[in-house]
Amino acid sequence: MFIDLMKDNFERFTISQAALIIRDNKCLILKDAKYPWWLLPGGRVDIGENKEIAFTRELQEELGVTDFKILGVADYDIWYGADTKKPVSAIVNLVDASQQEIKLSGEHSDYKWIAEEELEKYEFRWPKTIKMIKNGFKYKKLLEKNG
Repeated sequence: MFIDLMKDNFERFTISQAALIIRDNKCLILKDAKYPWWLLPGGRVDIGENKEIAFTRELQEELGVTDFKILGVADYDIWYGADTKKPVSAIVNLVDASQQEIKLSGEHSDYKWIAEEELEKYEFRWPKTIKMIKNGFKYKKLLEKNG
């Protein structure tokens, strides 16, 4: 009976995966085509997809990127969506896509490569995006240091 009561208290999350792509000490951010904010590339898992297939699909759809390597999870966060009041979980993967040209889809109107010290100039969709990107820069430096 205790287990049944606990089961009803669990949150059900929307989970998004995002790519943090850093080249020449700058990260890639995308301008949303419909709203005034910036985003990291990525998206949600469709019904029946596993996380790898979903992530590959999202990067191909949004950036035209087909050849990349996930270096690890840079950060994650959980918050309640302002529009749905449901919890959202975002997982930000540090991604090496250094040899790929960026080709935006219609979901985004622009993209920029920005330095870590420029992050505060942009309004991001996700509440903790700046923290997540900063952690990604730290993680990338750690990987480079430890070879």
